[in-house]
Amino acid sequence: MSDQPTITIVLANRPRLFRELLHHALKTESPQFRVVEAPDGAPSPSLLREANWLVVDEDAAGVAARMGGANPHLGILVLDGRGSSAHLLASGVAGAAQPASDVPTLSGLFSLLSHAAVEWASE
Repeated sequence: MSDQPTITIVLANRPRLFRELLHHALKTESPQFRVVEAPDGAPSPSLLREANWLVVDEDAAGVAARMGGANPHLGILVLDGRGSSAHLLASGVAGAAQPASDVPTLSGLFSLLSHAAVEWASE
């Protein structure tokens, strides 16, 4: 049994194939990750209260920033549809983004997502 806390990651990015591939990769990477897909629109408020990370596409970044305002513990990772760039949104600040990586690698994403968003923000 692991002493690492469970990190809940909600995937709400598109296209569907990219979301499903990311789900599979995260699920097989570490038992620490609890991965939940929100394929048909915005995740429920109760799910977001339990989540550590929300992964969305660029089209949903504005809505995700508003969701982050209601969930200050939530890290929001915005991926472009091709997966060639990633940005972290500051919770509660619409449009405030920090580049996570110009060309993210899976290992880089695993490393980032393995920390609670509040841990990452304090580093």
